[in-house]
Amino acid sequence: MRDVKDFVTHEEQLEILEKRGLKIADKAAAKRILSRENYYALIDGYKEPFLEHDIELNPYGLERYQEETDFSHIYALHRFDRNLRMLVLNELLKFEKNIKSKLAYRFSEKFKEAGSFLEPHNYSEDKQHHHERDRIISTLANLIKSHKKRDKVRYPAIREFYDKHKDVPLWVLVNFLSLGQITHFYAVIDEKLRERIASDFAEEYSEQYEMMTLKTSELDAILRIVFPYRNKSAHEEVLYRYHLTHPVDLDALETRLEIDKGSLSGATIFSLLSLVKLTSTKTDYDRFSLELERLIKELEETIQKQPFTKIMKDAGFKR
Repeated sequence: MRDVKDFVTHEEQLEILEKRGLKIADKAAAKRILSRENYYALIDGYKEPFLEHDIELNPYGLERYQEETDFSHIYALHRFDRNLRMLVLNELLKFEKNIKSKLAYRFSEKFKEAGSFLEPHNYSEDKQHHHERDRIISTLANLIKSHKKRDKVRYPAIREFYDKHKDVPLWVLVNFLSLGQITHFYAVIDEKLRERIASDFAEEYSEQYEMMTLKTSELDAILRIVFPYRNKSAHEEVLYRYHLTHPVDLDALETRLEIDKGSLSGATIFSLLSLVKLTSTKTDYDRFSLELERLIKELEETIQKQPFTKIMKDAGFKR
């Protein structure tokens, strides 16, 4: 028996799949796809909805494909997920820029002195936040310090700003913080500032849709949902069936918006897509929704009904 670590050619990979019941109508195209996409990422990442789990049809629980499943169907799901990642990432990057802009603006509005973001007393007085507060201050201080030197710098834009102004304000530095760092930054500022920023998001939504209020704890929850999905989208990982380990409590927000329970807090890709409406402009969301519907329709028309139904269920869609 061949060891799992042994090298296997593309031809042999296709033979293995055929022995498991997968049809390969165009072997030349399949070989080109394997050459580009990698067997593990393509097959192991996307085979699950197409496997036969019916005990009567597969009594020994072997890895067998459902009847009439073709290699092109697995690749269609792979393409769908890649396009979904790009679509989602585009909106999450806009949200990331939005929260960075609001945080920098409101903090600088309240604490106008140069370097105010390096002063511990300008943050929450709650002792449970002090460790994370100190990490944020250290990160910001190191960003400035490392770009004062004359050797190579990581972010030329910071260096150029410092050379010109001999200072680097928060609204410049936030652009070089990760979403994870911004999430922690929002958590450790004082509660009045947190409320003002949450209110900014609520006002933007209310101007385009119906009136909405947003609590600071709810914006915390949104950030906790967005962060892992943003990273999944950016790093070419399987997205459509990714679930958060623990659902995030947004029940009260769902009630206020009069939407189905679990629409925001279900810890599925559908929950994330529902949140996009809260953080995007109406124009962007309408464009996003149309493209999402197009991707789903294209997948539905390409693969069999049974795997499509499972894919939608795994993603949290109620179709």
